[in-house]
This record gives sequence, structure tokens and C-alpha cells, in this order.
Amino acid sequence: MLHFDRQGTGEPLLFIHGFLSTNHVYDKVLSYFTKHYDVISIDLPGHGKSSYNNEKTVYDYAIRIVELLSSLHIINATWIGHSMGGYITMAAIENHTEYVKRAAFVYSSPVEDSNEDREQRDEHIQLVQTEGVAALAKKRIPTYFAFQGDPKDVNEAYQHADQTTVEGAVGALYAMRDRPNQVDMLNRVDIPLLFLEGTKDLSEAPFHTASPRITKAITDTSHMGMLDKPEQFIEALQGWLTVK
Repeated sequence: MLHFDRQGTGEPLLFIHGFLSTNHVYDKVLSYFTKHYDVISIDLPGHGKSSYNNEKTVYDYAIRIVELLSSLHIINATWIGHSMGGYITMAAIENHTEYVKRAAFVYSSPVEDSNEDREQRDEHIQLVQTEGVAALAKKRIPTYFAFQGDPKDVNEAYQHADQTTVEGAVGALYAMRDRPNQVDMLNRVDIPLLFLEGTKDLSEAPFHTASPRITKAITDTSHMGMLDKPEQFIEALQGWLTVK
């Protein structure tokens, strides 16, 4: 079973972190949401305190989360996924719709990897297997902050990455490399969706949609907006959550 923290009462909100991270990436913003909601924040397999069990696709990760929610007798939660956590949330919407009331994708795109991106994932897999997770973290984390992160936040991100196992990192890289394009699927979905985008995000591809169910909001941040400017992150997410 996945490791998770749970605080607050009310409507269930499920927070899912991204690659090379843990549920503590949300620490700057969770204290607000726990005052109003039943907040569950998880560690993905091979990250933080969750063990890796041979997950190789975003659908495998979604199944692990659904298993957790089922064990907690929670159905129809609001899913909030950062980056890779967003990709997993899209897989859950596709295959486990009954567990998703609505979803927010924070600094996450439904566009699949380009051929160049896939080649880079393969290079990262080789790097992790030969030199370890720390070598990849040193290469990737500065880009997550658009090379402008507060040193304390960047150091925190490295500490989160230190809790990722080699197997967990490799499995996640395979899952991200092979994820499908989900733009058409999300355009057909009849639940509220939010895409929170950062003006300085170097990691996620933009996309266009005409779906009336999809809302877009912007923070003046990097890929790590919940750390860069938590007040903007809270304002954007809570503004969407309260729309009826």
C-alpha cells in the first residue's frame, strides 16, 4: 500500500507529487487546504516512503492510487497531480472515472513525449542505472526551477529526490516516456478540469482546447509553483475548487 498523510475534514482532495519528489513538496500549501478539506497526500511508488512494485506505466501507478482510495472507502475525490502526478491522474480519468470527481493538473501537460523527449528519457534511464538517482537530480532539478529557484527550495527538492530509489526512478521514466497523448480524451471528459500553468515552466508542452469543462489558470512561476509562490498556487487552485 502507498504511504500517505491525511489531515482535515470535508470533501476529499488527493495530492499527487511528481517525479523525483515526495508528498512533502506540497507542505507550503497544504496547511491552507487542510482547514477546508479532507486532504490525502501520497508518496508514489519508489518515491518517499512508498515501495516500488514494478510499476511501468501511468496506468500501473493509477491502479495503486485507486487501491489506496478504495481501502480508505473514498470514491469521487478531487485529484490534484503535479507533473508526472498529472499524467497519472489522466490515466485514472481514462480507466477509473468513478474515482475522479474532478481533477487539477498543476504544471502538467496532456501532450505525449516527442521523439526527442523519449530519447532523453532513455538517456536518463541509463544515467540512473550507471550513476544513481543523484546524478539525474543534479541534471534535472535546476531546470524545474527555471534556473532561478530560491536556494532553500532547490535544496528541499534535492532532499526529496534523495528518497527516490533507482528502481522507482527507472520505472517512472519508462511510464513518462510511454504515456499516450491525452488531449482528445480530456476534451471528451464531462468533469471539471483545471490546468495550472507556470509562465516560467520549462518542462511542460502547451496545448490548446475548446472544451468548456477545461479551465486554465496561470502562476508567475516555474514548474515548481507550489514552492516558488505558494500564495499564487493556493489562490488559483482554491478559486477553481469553489466554482460551482
